[in-house]
Amino acid sequence: MREHDTETVVIIGAGLAGLTAAATAAREGRPVIVVEAHAAGGRARTDELSGYRFNQGPHALCRGGEAWRILRDLGVPHRGHRPPLRGARVVRDGKLAGVPVAKMGSLVRRLLTVSAASWAGRSAEEWVESLGRSRDLPDLARMLIRVTTYVTDLRGMPADFAISRLKAARRGVSYLDQGFASLVEGLWSAASAAGATMRTRQAATGVSGGPGGWEVTLASGEVLPAAAVVIAAGSPATARELLPADPGWPELSRPVTAACLDLGLRGPHPSVVIGVDEPMYLACHCPPGDLAPAGGSVVHVMRYGARDAGLDRADLERFAALAGITDDQIVAKRFLPVHVVTHVLPGPDAGLAGRPGVTVPGSPGVYLAGDWVGPSGWLSDAAMASGQHAGLLAAGAAEQERTHPRAA
Repeated sequence: MREHDTETVVIIGAGLAGLTAAATAAREGRPVIVVEAHAAGGRARTDELSGYRFNQGPHALCRGGEAWRILRDLGVPHRGHRPPLRGARVVRDGKLAGVPVAKMGSLVRRLLTVSAASWAGRSAEEWVESLGRSRDLPDLARMLIRVTTYVTDLRGMPADFAISRLKAARRGVSYLDQGFASLVEGLWSAASAAGATMRTRQAATGVSGGPGGWEVTLASGEVLPAAAVVIAAGSPATARELLPADPGWPELSRPVTAACLDLGLRGPHPSVVIGVDEPMYLACHCPPGDLAPAGGSVVHVMRYGARDAGLDRADLERFAALAGITDDQIVAKRFLPVHVVTHVLPGPDAGLAGRPGVTVPGSPGVYLAGDWVGPSGWLSDAAMASGQHAGLLAAGAAEQERTHPRAA
């Protein structure tokens, strides 16, 4: 058995959570090795098709959220723009219409007076139904909840969480001009500048106790000794397979999904079209972003909640046509039948506090990070908040192992 490494932090996974953990631990002075089964980026990668660059469906960075703060702390630049809302329309009863400004104002006034905490333990649908018997405010509230959370199962989501997200949405979001891959590149630049190294296309198969610390086994058979390990490899099921012992989690099998149609267009483009009484979204992410050839545009169309691939694709194409997009405008097209938005939808009873924590009971020195980990944030905010927390704890564990190593 090889001698235990008393300083190194091994991070499994190179998405936003893993790269945040890597940059954080490396800046604390710890040697860091990142292992990734595929290419870096995970669901934050940006792919190019016929000169158009597509995120994995529509992505947005919440202004002033946890990710925004952490990027500033790490010195990672990000250039973006607010959604182009001029000319925005809604669809109701299958027809395009202008945004109902007066009714939206009424809903906002209701939001300003409601206390999220007073709805703890109840579902978002219960709060929506409390807005009145008329279709107007409840349908608009459902629409806004979908836009701010990507969730369409309002009976299965906490009301206090939904209300808090709607209130936070007043800060706005940013569509990144270079795509979400710019965050991947920036985070890795911060991590590597602090001394971290990465090994891509090398899958980890398990974490086990080694002499006085931990060992990460790779698919190749190689074993990496470590003082601390951060598992940021995607879903709870993947993490469970890697953990040295069963964490005893309750059932965590409620992912939030979407069906996405990514379009590269020439010529005119719609700005934003959102379904009021159906879970549909369409928005132009470029221009002014730099994701298309000169004169081109990138439009993302999405159905909240993936179902049957054939039905969903037909719905997405119908919605794009309703928004005014014609076949002769389309230069590049990509369909994602089931895109995982986040791996766990917390239930009304426990809310975000019911998600697994960063620390793993019974496995000191092993930590978790991901969009389903910890009580803070949602989507990229949750991934990066848990990544930062895990990176700090892992760095501290590595320091403790260096100065006070456990017995073999």
